[in-house]
Amino acid sequence: MIEHTIYKEFIDKISELSDGIYPIITDLDNDLSYVPDKTADFFGFEAGEHTCFFEQLSSCVNDADLPEYKREIRYRLNGEKPDDIFYVRMGKHTKEYMMGFYSDIFTGDDGHRYHVLVLRNENTLPDIDPYTYLYGQSKFERDINGYIMENRSVAIIEVEIGHIDEFNILYGSNFNTAIQRELALKFIDMMDGSTATYYMNNCKFVFVVKEADRALAKAFYQKIADTIKSMYFFKCFKFEFDIYAACLILKDYDGDTSTVISKVEYTLDRAKELHSPDLLFFNDMVRFNGSSHIDIMKIIHQSVINSCDGFFVEFQPIVKACNGEIMGAEALVRWKKEPFGTVPPGLFIDWLEDTPAMYELGNYIMRTAISAASEFAKIKPGFFINVNASSEQLEKECFVEDTLAILKEYDFPPSQLWIEITERCRDLPISMIKKTVTAFREAGIHITMDDYGTGSSSSQMMLELPVEGIKIDMFFVKDILEEKKKQALVIGMINFANAADLKICIEGIENDSLESYLRQFDVTCFQGYHYSRPICQDELMKLLIKP
Repeated sequence: MIEHTIYKEFIDKISELSDGIYPIITDLDNDLSYVPDKTADFFGFEAGEHTCFFEQLSSCVNDADLPEYKREIRYRLNGEKPDDIFYVRMGKHTKEYMMGFYSDIFTGDDGHRYHVLVLRNENTLPDIDPYTYLYGQSKFERDINGYIMENRSVAIIEVEIGHIDEFNILYGSNFNTAIQRELALKFIDMMDGSTATYYMNNCKFVFVVKEADRALAKAFYQKIADTIKSMYFFKCFKFEFDIYAACLILKDYDGDTSTVISKVEYTLDRAKELHSPDLLFFNDMVRFNGSSHIDIMKIIHQSVINSCDGFFVEFQPIVKACNGEIMGAEALVRWKKEPFGTVPPGLFIDWLEDTPAMYELGNYIMRTAISAASEFAKIKPGFFINVNASSEQLEKECFVEDTLAILKEYDFPPSQLWIEITERCRDLPISMIKKTVTAFREAGIHITMDDYGTGSSSSQMMLELPVEGIKIDMFFVKDILEEKKKQALVIGMINFANAADLKICIEGIENDSLESYLRQFDVTCFQGYHYSRPICQDELMKLLIKP
């Protein structure tokens, strides 16, 4: 008999006060468990004291989860792993309730060791996704925060199955939901006391493997991939799933939960971009000045929100091809904050272009560029400024209106503004780009195609949009003196542009030899380090004043 009635009273109170909570207290020295009324009723046992109670309770466990239940209970009754939570499906009439086992061990005044177990019906909580029976994102975030606070080493693996949303179109309503539920049940069967699974959204699943290193993470991912591939035949249909996977090894981490999530999502996006069939580790991703790339991304994103704090614009001169005279400049955004130093746009522009923050940053660049160009034009009449436009800007109807307002504010002629568009805009409908570009042209603003020839869509965009110029990318210029293929390509692009009456700017002019070779062709402008690196406004002013 459990001697201290205070323990029983305490367990009874916990049981009465909390919905979905079913406590049990066990005297480990005598293998005697006290089961309160509510717990007994839920599982279909008599209330009161029981010997070997956990053997009886096994009759309520889902058959698939029974081996895990027996193993984990044995650990705890032996005084091992009391702090680790594990989950199995169990119940009286249905064995589909997901129950969490939360336990601890203490020594009573009588010298006996007591095991306090709280069974929590996770299905009654908002943390559980009703379709998959898996935890959702809010639970994942809390658990990750707990691992960070406890300084635990875990592997976080996120898996996405590509194009699964299209299955509803092909096979009928809610087909993808049925697949995801079936997968979730298989994932539940994979789980044990050292792993956990969470359903995020759009067929993304996250797996946490405790005390795991890179090798264990790879081995566990192989189990995940094999499980997904085992679904190749479902409801009389055959499938080949595209699987993308990312992993972050969380160890000795002092950041926050949101950054952990960003790191995993960033790595998953890279896996999709690369169409990688393998598990991609964040730890292999780009690092800058000893800090994680994604940590910098988060800070840069916050800088945009804080009135573009830390951003500044530099200007690279654009010169007449015939004599090297500065006629205009391209505005290039930079970011600088300590301890990171100056971060070039190649490390953050592509990432920011996938966020709404890019519109605000784009307006900042436009305003700064036109403000500076209005000063340059006082020294050099007719001075023009080139500003890159992002897809986030081109898809917004207010982009034209905002640009015209900035031009008016600084009294800068629209005819001296060139907007550069690139292949990065190819994901937008061509009709949407054409509407915006046409509005700019009607306002007297010029449009040029940046990085012309580097992608498969540039020729199509050139033909369908009212573009007035092209910029030939430095890729085609590098080593052109030695490579006949590049010579032929560049000559072909120049001939096309001249036949179409387009202005031509060639980027990447770095020395006299390149300049001399390319001057033999009918080209409008040059741009490159041979004339100047990107420089601040004051330095460009000095170049313009210089005789």
